[in-house]
Amino acid sequence: MSTAVTPPRPRGRPRSTQRTAQTKRKQTRSKKLLGYDTLKQRILTHELSPGEAIHEVALSRELKISKTPVREAIQQLEKEGFVENIPGKGAFVARISIQDLREMFEVREMLECEAIKRAAVKCDPERLAEIRRAFEAGAEGEPGARPFRSGDQLHAFIFESLGNRRLLEIYRRLQDHIVRHRHYFFNGAAKGRPEGSYQEHLEILEALAARDPVRCEKAMRTHLQNSLEYVKSIL
Repeated sequence: MSTAVTPPRPRGRPRSTQRTAQTKRKQTRSKKLLGYDTLKQRILTHELSPGEAIHEVALSRELKISKTPVREAIQQLEKEGFVENIPGKGAFVARISIQDLREMFEVREMLECEAIKRAAVKCDPERLAEIRRAFEAGAEGEPGARPFRSGDQLHAFIFESLGNRRLLEIYRRLQDHIVRHRHYFFNGAAKGRPEGSYQEHLEILEALAARDPVRCEKAMRTHLQNSLEYVKSIL
């Protein structure tokens, strides 16, 4: 008498179930990113001002997503220093102080002055020439926009030239705070500084083209110190 053989049970979940789960994860992630990107952009540009309350329910309704991804976005921005959570009151856009400014410029000076010395001998001359052309093209627009339109690209290029992904990621996170501080301190009060900043960036470009680490460090340090002193002068 033959014995019926029970077919082996399939391992894992069926492919259709796996695809459904993957789709749900992607949708959840996209909703979280939508909440994160929207809220972060509004904080960086001061559409949401320092100290302003973040209304979780209103934002979730506006973006047509649940409160969960909005809450997760707020938690992530809190870790990054853009949001502060006050027990019993809720989440607020992090305030900006002169001490924050000093600390940020201190970090920038330590990072960027060392980075540019190394970039002086490692950066790609052709890419540097492209950066310079883009920077000078930016000068053809409104003078007040000169140092801000293409300066960020130059500073990022310095870190990109080092080939260190972790260091580049650190700088990119710092750059978000730089943008936020710029919108806060330079909002209609940058008279006289843009031209000086423009010339300082040109000196940085010249120093990099000369592949001179000492000149590069001096140019970067001068630029950062002048920027800090200017901001302090308009407060």
